[in-house]
Amino acid sequence: MKTKLFISLMVLALLLAACGGGTKPAADQPAGQPAGDSAPAQPAGEKVTLRVWTHQNSSFNAGYEALAAEYMKQNPNVNIVFETFDYDTYIQTLQTALPAKTEADILQMFGSWVCSYAEGGNLAEMPASVASLEEVKGKLLDAPLGGYICDGKLYGIPQEFNIEYGAVLFNTRIADEVGATNYKDGWATWDEAIEDLQKMAVVQDGVMTRAGLHFTGSDGIATMFHSLYLQYGGQYLKDSTYTVNTPEGLKTLELMKRLVDVGLVDPLLFNDEENWVGDSYFAETSAAGLIGPWAIPEYSGDFADVAAVTIYQPLPSVGDTPVFAAASGWGLTVSANSKVQQAAWDFVKFVTLDSANALQWNLASGTLPALKDNIKGENAQKLVSEFPYFEPFLGFLEYGQYEGQFPDRDFVWYEVVYPEVLNYLQGNATAEETLATIENAVQGSFK
Repeated sequence: MKTKLFISLMVLALLLAACGGGTKPAADQPAGQPAGDSAPAQPAGEKVTLRVWTHQNSSFNAGYEALAAEYMKQNPNVNIVFETFDYDTYIQTLQTALPAKTEADILQMFGSWVCSYAEGGNLAEMPASVASLEEVKGKLLDAPLGGYICDGKLYGIPQEFNIEYGAVLFNTRIADEVGATNYKDGWATWDEAIEDLQKMAVVQDGVMTRAGLHFTGSDGIATMFHSLYLQYGGQYLKDSTYTVNTPEGLKTLELMKRLVDVGLVDPLLFNDEENWVGDSYFAETSAAGLIGPWAIPEYSGDFADVAAVTIYQPLPSVGDTPVFAAASGWGLTVSANSKVQQAAWDFVKFVTLDSANALQWNLASGTLPALKDNIKGENAQKLVSEFPYFEPFLGFLEYGQYEGQFPDRDFVWYEVVYPEVLNYLQGNATAEETLATIENAVQGSFK
């Protein structure tokens, strides 16, 4: 996910009054405690100060502060202090503070960062006394959790499901005006989707003025490419070997090219440089757009009329199940240098693994849940009540597969897959050439 995607997650804080119960931290794990072991207990009631670093996102941090207030109420020996940084400064601060061992006790992390910091010895493994890996696997969805598991060890807990595939922004007013009706019963196949989306596209004097489906942004292309590859039965990453120059890869590119050839989008005119998907959709130069659910709260204030006729329409799957690739989103980790690790982990557990507290944070931050308990039942209903556009996503989050551990995930997404597939869709390379180039470039990053 690019920087603009992180920043765009801001929505108005919607805080609930009630918090789930927590446990009183009985001890702090000293620096140097072996990873995964329990720490010796400190005298009961010893005063503890926890420093927490986060990036500056008003809704995220409002959620944290409300939970911290409740935790401190239940644990009067603990004082929690937040320090926030704008996104770019936060990345720089982590890179300089961790080697110097001056970082906070609890560090907010994006999932794709976690293993690189863990490999450097900067993050503490979650002790089994707090929660075992198997216990956490039972509670968390696979895709968000994947980024926090490094070499079979757990280094933190995700709080949100970061998703860029599975459903598209869809303008129901345009659909109704042109007589596109298949969407009302759901698209069972790509043929049904194409029939609707072709009607919604507009070409004047040989120039596309409205795309039927804008999927040719960087996140759209990269996540669609890897998701379709999975749906066709492939596994693009296994044991640090990246493979896409296969029959599954060929089928993936052929489907993506078909969407261009039947007139759903002109990739020369609709991409990251021109008519970017979010801007294009809400300006109604695209009738549907492949972009994550953060887009509605980001744009609805300025484009209320478009938001009022927008739904998220689930995409059809080419496989038996709608499996898709997803990044591991924002969550909490503990510094290996912290002298109060046990208290830090207790607060992390309080925030992330208690379903009521996790729900409160998702409601405050406007994010999809990482916790299995919160994608169904009463908790899911509360999310949909506040964010109606979450409903289709909650129905298929369980099919998400973690996109995988890359030496540099953004290099793969934005410097290899996006430009190479876009070049192919623009007609400048063959499918075979494109797959070979992508595979060689990505595999080379593992060396």
